[in-house]
Amino acid sequence: MDQRDPAAATSSSQTLTLAELLDDEVLDGAQLVAGRAGIGRSINAVNVMTVPDIGRWVRHDEFLLATGYPLPRDVEEQGTLLADLHRLGLAGIGIKLDRYMPELTPKMIDVADQLGLPLVVIPEHIRFDDILSRAFAAIVNRQAAALERAQEIHNSFLDITLSGGGLAELARKLSALLGDASVAITDRQGGVLAIAGDQAPLAELHLLTSGTIDAARLRGAGVRTDQRTRKSWAWREIRAGRLHHGFVVAVESARPFGEFGVAAVEQAAVVAALEVTRDLAVGAVERRFASNALFELITGSEFEPREHTPLSSGFGWRLDRDIVVLVGRKESPGDEMPLSKRQSRLADDRAIEFWTSAVRSRDRDAAAAGLGAELVAVIGADGDALAIARSVQAEVAQFTRAEYAIGVSRKYRGQTGISIAYQEARTALRLGHRVSGTSAVTAYGELGLFRLLAQVRDEELRTYAEETLGPLMRLSDPERSEMFRTLETLIEHNMNMAEAARHLHYHYNTLRYRLAKLERLLGPFSTSTQVAIQVGVALQITEMQRNLARRPK
Repeated sequence: MDQRDPAAATSSSQTLTLAELLDDEVLDGAQLVAGRAGIGRSINAVNVMTVPDIGRWVRHDEFLLATGYPLPRDVEEQGTLLADLHRLGLAGIGIKLDRYMPELTPKMIDVADQLGLPLVVIPEHIRFDDILSRAFAAIVNRQAAALERAQEIHNSFLDITLSGGGLAELARKLSALLGDASVAITDRQGGVLAIAGDQAPLAELHLLTSGTIDAARLRGAGVRTDQRTRKSWAWREIRAGRLHHGFVVAVESARPFGEFGVAAVEQAAVVAALEVTRDLAVGAVERRFASNALFELITGSEFEPREHTPLSSGFGWRLDRDIVVLVGRKESPGDEMPLSKRQSRLADDRAIEFWTSAVRSRDRDAAAAGLGAELVAVIGADGDALAIARSVQAEVAQFTRAEYAIGVSRKYRGQTGISIAYQEARTALRLGHRVSGTSAVTAYGELGLFRLLAQVRDEELRTYAEETLGPLMRLSDPERSEMFRTLETLIEHNMNMAEAARHLHYHYNTLRYRLAKLERLLGPFSTSTQVAIQVGVALQITEMQRNLARRPK
């Protein structure tokens, strides 16, 4: 053949293309007369046209052989037949000219070119049986080689799992199989768990930014070619049953993926699912041990302090220093969908995993674990504990897509203070809702009067506030709101009339008038310390009640 495009005749070791079949000696003398754009199409079967209505027997990626006898004589019908065959996915058609069709019509050639459907003229001396035999042998041999290659890939990846190689070794193996491709294995949010090969192609395609893969671009499974760089990249989800654990992403290097590139990525995702599932199981056991060890510390068990040292050192915890305890708990919005027991347990395990990672990334010697619904951490007191708690809260919320409240204890020395610090952090967590509302980070040392008020039942607190502030509460709005604002400002500024007036943007005489009315309702709180304390406490109680009212049910 002398009319084919050499650039299109690219060889593949896995599939037989029309270009390769036409290069075979069995088709020596055949001519490609139209549809050159489809010369690189794969062929998985060869068929012979014996009837005019061949469409019902045509398969996708099939090369069809025909003589002039079954082909339509009408020019328009010839164009319609080619369009129908192209729509059915035909790889190409080879025609042996005879007395029924001594030459191809211009209509057939034009339509084939427009469709990119290869149209080949086969010399009379070439037997269809020879073409069928040669094509069938090539297809079967390549399919056998493909199965063997797929099994080799599977076995090489499986060996990594069985030998405990881990995700890093899996990424390296996949990169090598794909000709030093850029490979990343991520968690569900796109956080990189393992990476291999040159990272530049990942960054060039804007997939990798600040150590994170853009998970929004990795939904389901697929292959894409970047229009700007012309590089192809493939990805597969890491799934175990219905559980989604992350992604395997690969960007081709100078060497194209080839057909087995996608298959290799898919096999790697299967093996990664085994690795992640195993890591989760091991991690769950380690977390249980860590939780038990931390429980012994915070409950002040019968262990002596010297026995705690080997217990904690096995987990990399450093407790022989000034410490602060953090206790976190997930908020529960009223509209949250109920989870099954398995889903709930998995969500709890994920939260503990993210909590531990977030805490230890800020203090590598910290102790962190989960105790039931609580997330507990013992961190060093040399840093800003509140700032650490807030950054941990933000990171855990980002990855779990849930809101958490955190209580922070005061500083204590070493292991002997952990139990007390834990109780303080729990108290701060509980009072955080009353003082600051939902998703609060609350320091026990800053609670002040609220620590005492928390010891009293809500009904008694409400009764006390109503008895003290009752005349003010019975005013109608907007006067009630204005008088409450005035009272709170006066208390906040220690009864300094000038400062309170400036803060409220009132005239001094207006504030004097309001103070007189407040004292007629509540008593002489501006001159009596006892009345001032009673009014101040009642105001704190009403603030707590307002925060409780704002809390989601």
